[in-house]
Amino acid sequence: MVCVQLYSLIARSDLLQQKSCHLHSEQQMALLKHLLCAALLLMEFVLLLLAASESSCPAYAGVPGIPGHNGSPGRDGRDGFPGPKGEKGDQGVGAQGPPGKIGPSGVVGPKGDKGNPGLPGTGVQSALVMQLQSDVKYLTDRLAVVEKVLGFRIFRKVGQKYYVSDGLNGTFEKAQRFCSDAGAKIVLPRSEAENKVLTSLQAALKSIYVYAGATDRQKEGHFVDMSNQPLTFTNWKAKEPNDYNGAEDCTVIYKSGVWNDINCNSEWHVVCEL
Repeated sequence: MVCVQLYSLIARSDLLQQKSCHLHSEQQMALLKHLLCAALLLMEFVLLLLAASESSCPAYAGVPGIPGHNGSPGRDGRDGFPGPKGEKGDQGVGAQGPPGKIGPSGVVGPKGDKGNPGLPGTGVQSALVMQLQSDVKYLTDRLAVVEKVLGFRIFRKVGQKYYVSDGLNGTFEKAQRFCSDAGAKIVLPRSEAENKVLTSLQAALKSIYVYAGATDRQKEGHFVDMSNQPLTFTNWKAKEPNDYNGAEDCTVIYKSGVWNDINCNSEWHVVCEL
């Protein structure tokens, strides 16, 4: 409402100014001064009314001012006084917490009394242990034999024995020494089967004769093995042994498998048995 009155007053001043154009210039100036003074007073009055009124007239926004400086920081909340203690809460569910750390070791207790001796064994376990020990020894011995056999150039297996040879030629004494150094003994077939296996080895050696471990040095015409035990198997050639002039004390086996007594200084192939 005030704004409408202000606009109306300004319009009237414009109208009076137009009408005053026909008056005298001095009168015009005096009238204009009065109108201006009245307008200023009215504007001040209007501004006072606008400041006191809840509503305002539509106006253009002014230019924003320069931002002010930040204020000082407020007090830390920790400087305040603690609040009153709260009420006790309800009891929680009985959940088990994690285990605590392991405590230090305790003092070592005294040594306990010696226990009573157990009942004697039945002997079954001892027998089993002895049997196992025997088996282990047998296998160990057989393994040692096989290792020795593999050290020879030619070998044949017969039963639990091996006939081996490197193709060496020598006298009876040399044959004994060679076999003994190899952990063996000079060959001596104990059956027809062993005698045939020996002939197959002779064929591989292309040998005519090989020395056998039997002599009659201690008693003429009575041949024994190298342990001075009677022979359990022989395959003598017809009319042998004949011990010509008492100089044939050693035994050789021909490539056909027949045996013959011969001079011990002759050199023939050496075959050992393991």
